[in-house]
Amino acid sequence: KATRASHKPFAGAVATDGTEFIDELITKDLSEDVIFSGEEATGRYLDLHEAHMMYSNANFGERCDYGEYLERCGNFAATSRGKKFTTAYGTYLDDLIEYLRSFHARALPLQFVDKVLEASANEFDEKWAKGECDGWEDKGVRSVDAAAIKSAAVDLSGYKTVDDMSKSLDVDAIKSALESMGLKAGGTPEQRAERLWSTKGKTLAELDKKLFAKGVVVGAKNAKATKEDVKAKEASARAVAFKEYQCATLLKLLSKQLDATRTNVEKKSTLSLAELQAEAEDDDDFSDAATDDEEEIYNPLKLPLGWDGKPIPYWLYKLHGLNTEFTCEICGNYSYWGRRAFERHFTEWRHQHGMRCLKIPFSRAFNEVTSINDALALHKNLNQREHGAWNTRTDEEVEDAEGNV
Repeated sequence: KATRASHKPFAGAVATDGTEFIDELITKDLSEDVIFSGEEATGRYLDLHEAHMMYSNANFGERCDYGEYLERCGNFAATSRGKKFTTAYGTYLDDLIEYLRSFHARALPLQFVDKVLEASANEFDEKWAKGECDGWEDKGVRSVDAAAIKSAAVDLSGYKTVDDMSKSLDVDAIKSALESMGLKAGGTPEQRAERLWSTKGKTLAELDKKLFAKGVVVGAKNAKATKEDVKAKEASARAVAFKEYQCATLLKLLSKQLDATRTNVEKKSTLSLAELQAEAEDDDDFSDAATDDEEEIYNPLKLPLGWDGKPIPYWLYKLHGLNTEFTCEICGNYSYWGRRAFERHFTEWRHQHGMRCLKIPFSRAFNEVTSINDALALHKNLNQREHGAWNTRTDEEVEDAEGNV
């Protein structure tokens, strides 16, 4: 905004890497305000609601709320291999890459993402050639033997009907048998049983190609499968894997904004409508200039801050004994500064948790006791004193109005 009056000072400027800025940066209309959506909050948060809706309604995703999607949006390995070759999944990745690049250009305009993506593409090529891409070690092509069906590990000759097979084999056994042959393992249990039963008495070469999962090449170990078919499937898998790698790179660059988005979503889920409206008004009044003008607090002695956000006076710091350290072994050698904080900590959760771990009930007799050995010895001594003492439950006798004991 400071350069709206003139764009000429940018001419001949040199970037940090020693290269000159392109003419496009000089001629760009800097007078236009960068547009952010309300969810993005001027570049502080990501707005992935459209991607979330696409993920929740597509067959490659699953129903989840927005907070859960933010946790799993970068976990592409959770999606099954067969669903990654669909058009919907490719469109989802393209839209996600386009949004992340757009957000990076608007929120971080001085960081050139194109160079990072170019380096990421070269890194992907090296990993793909070595078979080191996560989830794509086989380069998207799986070979199965078409000469026999022994790899199924299930003898179907002993069953007369599909119902007999379903009763004898559990759901996991049928699914593992289908996966071992490279067949589709999705659908209902009845559909998987029908699919496995259709392989009875047949070799894999005789089965319908529609039964095989995506990326499976029948007879690739033999001469029956053509090299063109293998190359086509590998090229299709490489395109999908490359998009996933680009998305992962962009999400890594925007990891700070993604973490802030998760925190903001969790925070909003606990607020009422009035609190959300008040927060929205505060965001409207937010000004970057105001934050930049805040003076840095000079606090060389690391004094605690008071109600006004400034360090308390040193005499008050000494008066309350905040320079004195008290260490409690029961609290895990945690340090408390000042006598007041030390006395108060005996009733707080940290000390109470340590006492419960030692199987010692709460009692004022254990105040000022910070050593584990001292606490155990005191507890043993108190138990010995209580032995033979008056017990109200068993020793006290009372009479009712009629004189009954």
